[in-house]
Amino acid sequence: HAKFWRELSTVECIESHVKKMVIHEYRGDQSELRFLKFISRRAEVLQTLYVLLNRESLTSVAKVRKMTRRLVALSRLAWSDDCQIMVLGPELQNDWSFQKASDLTVDDPFHW
Repeated sequence: HAKFWRELSTVECIESHVKKMVIHEYRGDQSELRFLKFISRRAEVLQTLYVLLNRESLTSVAKVRKMTRRLVALSRLAWSDDCQIMVLGPELQNDWSFQKASDLTVDDPFHW
């Protein structure tokens, strides 16, 4: 998967249009981290990145520490000066739904 993200060319909508991104059920896997790094290098206008943690990923202290270290390192990248990274626990995920996200009358289906 790492090769895929390195070789992926520019995606215009990510580069110049995406202002907010919400990652649900984040487990801290290498593939998820690589995706976040890809976004960090490409999303030029990203203002807010929400990372909503998976409940099972919080069962081990060692796992939480590892995930936290990786997300802190990600937040220190140059792009993060213009982007706020919010890491949220599973309890705050309940307001989101596919129905709400696909409702075109809602300006921002991910707004809390």
